[in-house]
Amino acid sequence: MKILKDFVTILLVTAFLCTSVAAERIIDEEDTLRFRLKNELRRANKPSAGDARHIYAWVQGSMVDFNSRYYEDIIGVEGGAYYVYKLGARNNMSTRWYLDGHDSFGLALGALKIKPADNIRIKIGRFGTDYGYGSLPYNVPLIAGSSNRTLPVISEGALGYWAVTPNIDIWALWRSRVFTAFDSETGVRNEGVYNVNTGYYDKRRARSFLAASFHDSTSRYSVGASVQKDVSTQLQGQLEKRFSLSEGYGVKGELRGFYVKLDGESRSATAHNETPMISGRLSWINPKGSLFASAGYLKHAISGSAVDTDLGYPFALSIDRNKEGMQAWQLGVNYTMTPQLTFTLAPFYTHGYESYQRNVKVIGLGVLGGVGYNVDSGLLKGMNIFLAADRARENREGSTLGNRLNYWDVKMSVQYDFTLK
Repeated sequence: MKILKDFVTILLVTAFLCTSVAAERIIDEEDTLRFRLKNELRRANKPSAGDARHIYAWVQGSMVDFNSRYYEDIIGVEGGAYYVYKLGARNNMSTRWYLDGHDSFGLALGALKIKPADNIRIKIGRFGTDYGYGSLPYNVPLIAGSSNRTLPVISEGALGYWAVTPNIDIWALWRSRVFTAFDSETGVRNEGVYNVNTGYYDKRRARSFLAASFHDSTSRYSVGASVQKDVSTQLQGQLEKRFSLSEGYGVKGELRGFYVKLDGESRSATAHNETPMISGRLSWINPKGSLFASAGYLKHAISGSAVDTDLGYPFALSIDRNKEGMQAWQLGVNYTMTPQLTFTLAPFYTHGYESYQRNVKVIGLGVLGGVGYNVDSGLLKGMNIFLAADRARENREGSTLGNRLNYWDVKMSVQYDFTLK
C-alpha cells in the first residue's frame, strides 16, 4: 500500500512541474495521462444509522488514469492508481465508507483493450464502469455505476461494446469482482453471496450483464438485464426525451423502471425477495437554469448487500428513499447566476415503512440546498467546487430509534483535473 501511495505522489508532483496540461476528458483513441485531485468533507447526523449516526470524514483523493491509443489499430492498454488519504476522522464517529474504517486506502487497475473492428471494443482486466467518473459515455442500465464517494465504481472481468448502427449500441459485461461506493473497507471484492456472519462475499458468483440503447439528438431509450446465480436477476429500463420550445428553452422527461428477484442462497425466509421500482423526472429548462419535479416508488425494501434499490430520481443527503413501500417526491430549482456559479434548492418528502412488517410508518420532510462553482480561466481552470447541505425530519411513531428523528448533512467537494497528452 505504501508503494502505491508513493507512486501516486510522485506522478502528481511530476504533473505539477509540467506546463502542457489541460482539463480534458480521456479519449479512447489517444495516449493520455490524467490526474484528478478530489478533496471531500462529510459531516452529518443520521439517527437512522443507529450507533453510526454521527459521521465525519475529510479525505484527499489522488487518482491517476492512463490510456493508450490502439497500436496497429487493434490493441491498447489502460489503467490507473488511486489513493484516498485521511485528512480527518474521529474514532467515535463513522466515516461512512469514505475510508477503510478510519484509515487511508488505495487501489490499482489495468486492462487490455482490443478493437476487432471500428464499431467494436473489448476490455479484459480491471477497469472503470462509472459514468459519473467518465468511464462510460452514458448511464448504461445496470452496467454503469455512479459512485457518490471519492473513488469510482470498478469492475474486474470483460466488457464488450458494439455500435450496431450510429444510433444503436449493444453492451455486455461479465464481472467476477467489483468495487462500489460501499467497499472502502474491503477494496475490490468478489461478486457473490454475502455472508452476514463474516461480513464478506464468501461464495464467488460471477454476474453477467446485457444492455442495449437507442439514441438520437433529442432522446435515449435503454434497457438492461443481469443474471447472477444465488444472488439475483435484475431488469432496468430508461427513457429520456427532450422537447425544444424556443431558443434556450425546453422540456425534458425522464423515466426509469427497475425489477429485481433474489435467487438461491440470497433469498430470505421471511422478508420479500422481489420488487419493482419506478421513478420519473420532468424538467423545464431555460437560459438561467431549470425547474424540476421528480417522484419515485419502491414496493419492497431489499437487502442492500444483495442489490442496490436506491435508483430513483428524488435525492437527499440524509434520509432514505428506498424503504419498504416508499414514495419519494421532490420539487427543485437550479439557478445559474453566472456561467461559473450555480445554486440548487430542492425540498423533498418521503412516505413509507421502516421494515417489511409495515408496523412503523416513516414520513420524512426536508430540504436540500447546494452551490457549485466552476473555475474557467487562469491557473486553476477546470477546478469544480461544490457544497451541499440538507436538513430533514422523520416521524416514526413506535420505532425503537425514536418517534422523531432529526437529520442534518453537509458535503463539500473540490475537484481538479489536468491531462497530459
